[in-house]
Amino acid sequence: MHLDCHPTWKTHVDNLFKKLSSFCYVLRKLLPIVNVKMLRMVYFAYSYSQICCCIIFWGSSSSMRNVFIIQKRAIRIMLRLGQRSSCREDLKKLDILTVSCLYIYALLLFAVKNVNIYQTNTSIHSMNTRQHNKLHIPSVRLPSIQRGVYYSSVIIFSRLPQNKFKFHNNIHTLSCFPFLLILLNFIMQIHECSYLTCFIIL
Repeated sequence: MHLDCHPTWKTHVDNLFKKLSSFCYVLRKLLPIVNVKMLRMVYFAYSYSQICCCIIFWGSSSSMRNVFIIQKRAIRIMLRLGQRSSCREDLKKLDILTVSCLYIYALLLFAVKNVNIYQTNTSIHSMNTRQHNKLHIPSVRLPSIQRGVYYSSVIIFSRLPQNKFKFHNNIHTLSCFPFLLILLNFIMQIHECSYLTCFIIL
């Protein structure tokens, strides 16, 4: 992790971009030698671990788009696609999550593993409303707080579709493992950028 005096994570993302660019060069060298299955293993061994490192913190950065661009470049190299070719369906075929999906998964994983730090609306007021069992969304104005882990996880958790997550009304009653299995299967199906936007824009 690379830190600087600004809460934008630009330094970290720039360093990550350089590492992933070098990885793309390695992929090009391996391309004539190994098959796609082996390239996918190399991707998860190096690129995936680099992207996932501390993504819960820098995933809300505006620079995340650069990481997504270099991630798509790596996929295109692995599958011998053109520079302008869409790789949306290929990501699904390879079972590779986009940077946005990894960020969403990391936030929800944090929420489920740290349920005790969250408040529901019931703990704030005694009114029996339709939202009384949902997470309480704190009132904050500073963008730096809104992009933080706690606030972002509350917002994204509250936007999970109820038809998919029937038991998410009260986070304190969640069973971690079944929830994460359903969540992972759900995220694997939502590579559509328009759908992910509603999760990420706070």
